[in-house]
Formats: sequence, C-alpha cells, structure tokens
Amino acid sequence: MLPCRDELPLLSTYAAEHAAQGLSVLGFTLNTPDEMEQVRAVARTLSFPVGFLEHSSAPGYGRIWRIPVNFTIDRAGRWWTTGWKDRHPVWTRERLARVVTPLLEAK
Repeated sequence: MLPCRDELPLLSTYAAEHAAQGLSVLGFTLNTPDEMEQVRAVARTLSFPVGFLEHSSAPGYGRIWRIPVNFTIDRAGRWWTTGWKDRHPVWTRERLARVVTPLLEAK
C-alpha cells in the first residue's frame, strides 16, 4: 500500500483540526498529466490545496528524489525539518505530535 493513502487523510484531518492555530498544509504531486483526473479526485477529499510539480525539482527545496517527503516550516519561515534525514518520513499521529504540535504551541 502506498504511504500516501494513509498519510493524506491523516494530514487533512490534522490540518482542519489545527487551522485556527495557524497551520497551513500544502500538498504537491509528481504524477504525470494523464493521471491528473485521479489526482483531482483525491485532492477534492482533502482540507488543503494540492499543486502539480511538472519536474522533480522545486525552487528552494531542491530535487525531490524520494516520495513521500515533507518540509516543516515554522512561524518565522525557517525550515524546521526537511524529512530527508528521517528513515520513515511518513506523517503519523505520533510524528505530528512530536514535530508539528510543539511549533503550533510556540508563540
């Protein structure tokens, strides 16, 4: 099973639960254009926007060489964690509580 099948609904719920605290979640896909209808169908079920990356490189983030990957940015706009060094970068409820929740609670 693809990690995103579990991760995306979890992120969607977490994003909706914490939106009032200033949490913003953005998703991006590297799917091919012929898969866009399938991507749109999944995106419609999420509480956050999903963008299409035409190439596996994003300005400021570098080459996306592993999926899934995530970037956590704090309130000051600094990278908190990139997910590159995590052995299992998939978001779980426990990882959200460890990485993101403290950032939301910080003033």
